[in-house]
Amino acid sequence: MADESIPVLGDISPASDFTEIEKDLNNSLSKLAAGDGPNYKLLKIYSASTQVVAGSLTRIEADLLDENGKVKRAKISIWSRPWLPNGIEVTFECDGEPTVVKSHDP
Repeated sequence: MADESIPVLGDISPASDFTEIEKDLNNSLSKLAAGDGPNYKLLKIYSASTQVVAGSLTRIEADLLDENGKVKRAKISIWSRPWLPNGIEVTFECDGEPTVVKSHDP
């Protein structure tokens, strides 16, 4: 009989508290804006999940505000592998726009 309190590697866990996810996303957004972009501000998180993979993968659906003041609904994934140089990989998928993938240090 499996112990349900132990997370299974690869399992996706929906997040009910966005506090830590919001903190991590805002950290990534500010590091990317200080570099070569993109320059987004977080407006609202609608849903999020986490998954333990080679590191951790957080998937977020949120509204972002771009540098022109346009609100964009985005699917964002943050793949964190802090032992690697530039080990945080952030992917932005906004409707009608090309996917943007950027990396930064933890």
